[in-house]
Formats: sequence, structure tokens, C-alpha cells
Amino acid sequence: MPRTIHTTRLIVRMMQLPHFHDHKSLMNDNAISRSSGSSIRVIAERGTPSRAIPPWSLSVTALKITVFSITAFCITLCGAIVSPPAPAHAGQPLSFDTSSFSKPLTLSESSHWTSSETIAAKDVAELEQAEEIERQAEMQLDASESLTSVRPAADAVIHPSSMNPPGSFTVPAPSSLQRCLSSDRYWLISTRHITSTACRANLQNPNLRISRLNRCGRVTPSSLDEYLATFDPSRPRVIYVHGNRRSAPLAIERGLDVARELESNRCGQVPMDFVIWSWQSDRETFAITDARIKAERTDAQGLYLAWLLHRHVDAAQPTALIGFSFGGRIVTGSLHALAGGTIGRRRLSEEPVMAANLDVGLLAPAIQSDWLMPHGYHRLATQNMNRLVLLYNQRDAILKNYWLLSRIRGTRALGYTGPTRFAPRYDGSPLPVRSRDCSPTVGKAHSEEDYYKRSCFAGREMATLLTSCQQID
Repeated sequence: MPRTIHTTRLIVRMMQLPHFHDHKSLMNDNAISRSSGSSIRVIAERGTPSRAIPPWSLSVTALKITVFSITAFCITLCGAIVSPPAPAHAGQPLSFDTSSFSKPLTLSESSHWTSSETIAAKDVAELEQAEEIERQAEMQLDASESLTSVRPAADAVIHPSSMNPPGSFTVPAPSSLQRCLSSDRYWLISTRHITSTACRANLQNPNLRISRLNRCGRVTPSSLDEYLATFDPSRPRVIYVHGNRRSAPLAIERGLDVARELESNRCGQVPMDFVIWSWQSDRETFAITDARIKAERTDAQGLYLAWLLHRHVDAAQPTALIGFSFGGRIVTGSLHALAGGTIGRRRLSEEPVMAANLDVGLLAPAIQSDWLMPHGYHRLATQNMNRLVLLYNQRDAILKNYWLLSRIRGTRALGYTGPTRFAPRYDGSPLPVRSRDCSPTVGKAHSEEDYYKRSCFAGREMATLLTSCQQID
């Protein structure tokens, strides 16, 4: 390697320079000639006087020399590698073996690459596969009897699906889509934005916020006119009223859970309209103080619901009511106000309604056990009841202390004691009541979910309201 040896000699000479800039003058002043053996000789050099070398200049010079030496070594090494083993003749171009570059990559060989050629090959394969599937589908549709007629009759009505462009085909709608056209509907009626004080409630035309819901709880704004226009005597309408400490999203979630319980336990496939009554019941304070605030709000909510039920009765719409805890208090209060009763020193300005024959389901109702008696606070509620389904819990830790609401010891909740005595119906007949003590399965919890998820069979019991609300006992 003579070229490397002479290059190293030149580097050694540069390292002897007193200043790190003198290597430029050395390269300018030295006469460099190339011999036949391609060796580099230093013919003359310029002498420089000796002087003191600063320490910092030595380090900089050493760094630059090191970089220069590494670069020179790499150039020499690359030249040795690129050069062919046979001596090249002057004037002849370099030849490369390009046979390996002329072979195209196959799909299996290029599976580990992401080049544009590979992506294009994959796209072509996927396109061919999709075209083959489409051709098979067209052959099946052509062979079917339903699509044998290509040209419609002269008096036939041409549907948009028969006006498809050439080469396209139409897949028949699945049967599940036809069933959805007559499936259940879900509504949300909210009173959270209006007052919950009975003395200030607008009972002439309350500003109820009505929306449509899908099965996932997505809200679509609607109106009272649309709600009333969908009344159908062949479709029962269930109004669900939730209990205390339910935010607006949680009320929707809980209501849809109840709707699914009804759907899975109902007899037959008659569609229903399920309505979630959402009232201001968010948690505001602690324990008994919060319960007293919500108990006062139930009077105004009962009046609002009675106003809506009046429209149900006028349209002969079969209706059932389901209430949990304070929701049961709102339900019985609305039936009492519908019959002309007074709640919170207010009553409806419309004509009282008797014999509405509404079916009611109460789960752990937070009302006094004597309110549905002949002289109770909601005594007129039974005038509009067809039948009552009551699920109670004699171990409920919350309802056990119900007397703290009124601060009168001995006051008990109907959801704790169970059925006692009820006022008669509009015709003087006794009210049909179906009751069950769920304490063996629910325990001390005041949880609506436990009534449905455990062996209390709340879903099955509430589903019976769908059938009975269309019949008069």
C-alpha cells in the first residue's frame, strides 16, 4: 500500500508544524509530483522559525489532523474496494454486472418491503379478488327468480332501485330492517330546566323539553306536537320516572336499562313507546337534607306529569307508569292531580279525569304507607288506576328511616311496609294489587338495579304492564 504510506508521511510532516494554519502554506509551497509508482514525494518545504505553541492550539490541531487522517484512510480503502482485481486499461469504462437488477420482484419476495411497486402489486391482487366476488354476486342475482324480469311492465311503477346504472346490482333489504320500521320508540321528557316549585309551576302550558332517543341513548330534539302525533291505540306507552340522585345522563342510562328489561320479558312482539321522565334530582347536599329538598320537588313534578297524562287520556292512548323511590311518589301524585286532587296547594286548571285505567308499577316507593288510603295525601290516585304492581323491601336501610323526612316518628314508607289498605277505584271496586317482598334477594340496599338483576323478577313483573294497560280489569 505505497499510497497509504506516503499519505501518512505527509500527515506526520503536518503534525510537526508549529501552528495549525501552517498546513495550508505547506500544501501551497511544496511541489508535489506523482511518480510511476503513484507515490507522493515532498520535494521542497518552507522552513519556519520555532516559536512557542499554545496548549489550546495543540488540541485543535490534533482534532483536525485526526479527522483528516480518518478521511484519507476511508478514501484509500474505498478506492481499493471499488477497483477490480484485473488492471483496468485507460479509456475503458467501468463495467457492472446488472443481471441482478433486471429481475422484477415477485409478491412473495417483496412482502417485507414497502416500495411503491410492492403496494401496487398488492392493490392489483385485492382489486382482482374484489372483482371476482362481484362477478359471483351478479351471477347469483341473475339466477334468482326475483330478478328475472329486466324490463318493467307498462303500467308498473318504476322504483328508484330499478333505475340503477348498467353493471350495478341491488341487494335486497334484510328482514331486520323491515322489523326496525315497526320497532320500539324511545322518548326523553325533561323538566330539569324549569322550576320545581309547585307554587310557581306553569300548569297552563309547561315548557317540557321533549327529545327522541335511539337504543344507545343518543338524543335528537323533538317537540310536543310530534310526541302527540305519534299516539297509537295499538302501541302501549310506558312512562318511567327515576329516583333521587340521578344526573341527566344517568337517568337516560337507567331508563334504557329498564326498557331492555321490558323488551326481554314481554309477551308477544307488540312494539311500545318508552318515555323517560327526567327531573332535577342531582345530588346537591348530604343525606337527609338532600332527601327533603327532593321530596318537595316531587309535588311540582307530579303536576307536570298530570298535565301530560291528560293528553294521553284525551287521545285514548294506552299508558303504563313505572316509578322507583321518589319516582313512585311522582307517579301517584300525578294520578291524584289528574283526578282533580291538590298537590303543593296547586291543582290543574283542566277538567278532572276519572277512570283513566292506567297500570302502575312501583319499586320501593318513597311515599307514606297511608297516602293511598281513602283519606291519604294521594287518595284520588286509585281513581285512575287499573291495577298496581308493588315491589317492596322490609329490610331497606334507607326507607327504614323514612320518618326523618317529616320528623314524625312512626311514619313508614309504602316501599318498606308493603301493601296495607288502598282507596277504591272509580267504580267502588277494590284495586287489584300484585305485591312482592324482595328483601330476601335485595337485602338492605336501596338499589333499583338489584330489583331487576336478582331473583325479584322486576323485569318480568313490569313487563306485564304492557299487556294489562290495553285491557280493563
